[in-house]
Amino acid sequence: MPKLIHNLTALFAMSTALLLAACGTTPKASLYTLDDGNLVVSGQGTGPSVLLSSTSLPELLDRPQVVLRGADQRIILSEQQRWAEPLRSGISRIVAADLGRLLNSARVAALPNGAPHFDADFRLTLHVQRLEAQVDRGVDLDLLWVLQPRQGTEIIGRSQIHEVPETVASDGAVAALVAAQRRALGRTAADIAAAIRSSSQATR
Repeated sequence: MPKLIHNLTALFAMSTALLLAACGTTPKASLYTLDDGNLVVSGQGTGPSVLLSSTSLPELLDRPQVVLRGADQRIILSEQQRWAEPLRSGISRIVAADLGRLLNSARVAALPNGAPHFDADFRLTLHVQRLEAQVDRGVDLDLLWVLQPRQGTEIIGRSQIHEVPETVASDGAVAALVAAQRRALGRTAADIAAAIRSSSQATR
């Protein structure tokens, strides 16, 4: 019996050591955000007011992990490559900030989905159809946007953009793709800002 107890104790100690070793070697998650650190919260002028009321994403993208597309229709998810905030929130915040800067307006806001609305010159909704990132290809964004002006006709636009990463270093591949996604959203904001300016001039 003492020998059995000794063997069980040794087995338990070995199992514990292996478990601790495994936990110690688990790689830490890298967290990414669309904010590159140079985000301007809003413009400073009195341009048109815009309320970004909601952003929708395909279920494939609406998850904590950064989604990459591989060859042969494969989708690559890694627990070590994750968004620091919900992707839909990041998209809304980035587009609203870019619109504020492009329109020179301090009256641009992105509200959480379902939040109470306030009156604005334009109501904006975003519907992401596609936001694919592939290491050897780049980023493809397909975003449908709807502008509802206080006066005038509803505007429906679509921005389809391809962005190539500025670096292809393997150790920074995901970061480069996230930066390319940021640039694609910036180009979309420029499309929306142009439509707002055109609509504002037409109703004067």
